[in-house]
Amino acid sequence: MVKNTALLSLKQQKSAMNFKEILMDNALLQWISTGGRLLGAVFYYEPKDKRVQPVLDFFRQPDWTKDWATLANPALINALIEKSAQQDLSQAYQYLFIGPNELPAPPWGSVYLDKESVIFGDSLLALRDFLTVHQIEFIQTQNEPEDHLGLMLMLAAYLAENKPELLEEFLTKHLFSWVYRCLDLIFAQTDYPFYQAMALLARQTLKGWQQQLDLQVDQPQLYR
Repeated sequence: MVKNTALLSLKQQKSAMNFKEILMDNALLQWISTGGRLLGAVFYYEPKDKRVQPVLDFFRQPDWTKDWATLANPALINALIEKSAQQDLSQAYQYLFIGPNELPAPPWGSVYLDKESVIFGDSLLALRDFLTVHQIEFIQTQNEPEDHLGLMLMLAAYLAENKPELLEEFLTKHLFSWVYRCLDLIFAQTDYPFYQAMALLARQTLKGWQQQLDLQVDQPQLYR
């Protein structure tokens, strides 16, 4: 038993060392910062909000993929964006993320992780503990739980810029455990091609972060 414990400790130390080495890659941290801020804004702000207008303009450029990391299917993503050109994005945002009807893809982590599928669940409390311990304070203009998809992506960007040593814990414990399910549900909403495109883009981008950071995620049971 002692040998097994020692072996586990050695593996953990090696993993920690590898992660610290990875964090020396400033280009990767810059990419997490950029990708997190752009995608976070798309999912967090209502499309008419002036804070997201430059982001929407960026994705409307025909050659925006040149400034993005390698994508598996950029043609599909672009086709979905083009398909949405004549649609009312505010209406799509309202349907997907606001209501009043039941949301097809709720953007809060605790809806997926809590047995009752409610906001303000135990996983949100764990996230708040993480924020408190590490003295990270949210300044919000909207009354949203902190585990909102858009906020979480922007928080990843903040950590990459200011506290990169916390990325592993944040991504594995608080984001990657549920985010892919949320993005898959958004992508399934075929009447809203712009957000389909953003969900597909976000999924591939986050998988890229996970692979480059060499992160292993224990998949919990999901309730949505």
